Amino acid sequence: MLKSGGALMATAAGFTGLGAASGERSSYTIRTGTEEETEVYVTKSGEPGPTAVVVGGIHGNEESGYRAVDDVATWSIDRGELVMIPRANPIAIKRGTYSNDNGNLNRKFTPGKEPKTALARAIWSAIDRHNPKTVLSLHSSKGLYREAEGPDGDGQAIYPTLSEGADEDATMTARYMNQYHLDDSLPEYYEFKRGNLIDGDSPLLIHKVGADMYIPGYIVETTRYGTSLNTRVNWTLNIVRHLLRRNGMDRTYE
Repeated sequence: MLKSGGALMATAAGFTGLGAASGERSSYTIRTGTEEETEVYVTKSGEPGPTAVVVGGIHGNEESGYRAVDDVATWSIDRGELVMIPRANPIAIKRGTYSNDNGNLNRKFTPGKEPKTALARAIWSAIDRHNPKTVLSLHSSKGLYREAEGPDGDGQAIYPTLSEGADEDATMTARYMNQYHLDDSLPEYYEFKRGNLIDGDSPLLIHKVGADMYIPGYIVETTRYGTSLNTRVNWTLNIVRHLLRRNGMDRTYE
């Protein structure tokens, strides 16, 4: 059973990745039997290594995040364990809304305190039980971070926690994206940046990760301004792959 009291339902199937690594895939539900029921996927490489958690769909109108984690859930990895919550806020996703009936889910994770809603508690318990080395939370924004062009927003930025190495990870991943994954036809204001440091002073999931777990965590924000869903998903997937690599885990291809 999960700490939240939700039933733990798991299935597992063997798989083989490249090289000598082998392992298994499994899944379980949180908030079972409620409208908030959603799936947690686990990929174990069969080789020693870090555990990483990737979360999407905290906001139901930010489709690229949960579409990206749907894809990540099919990945094979070379070492460690990869945990994914693709659709963290199923009611908001179903409605296509930013919030659910309890408001903004991402404002329910006060550092140093128990999360404020049953869904937030279930998500936090699912993350905590895997003892991760790093956590990624995937989002999109209507605008661009620190740019005059377009509406105000947080897009095209990677926001790291204060944990050692996270700042450099975000900076180097933004640089990688700008060099290899931005179309030359795009204006400079679409270039990715390292966002402001996450210091644990807000009740957001990655703030709680940084403040309570003392590990590298990242908020990933692409922009919806002038971009297609396919572009945002592809950007997000490449950011995830690069951040995981910098935290000791590589995607492999069968």
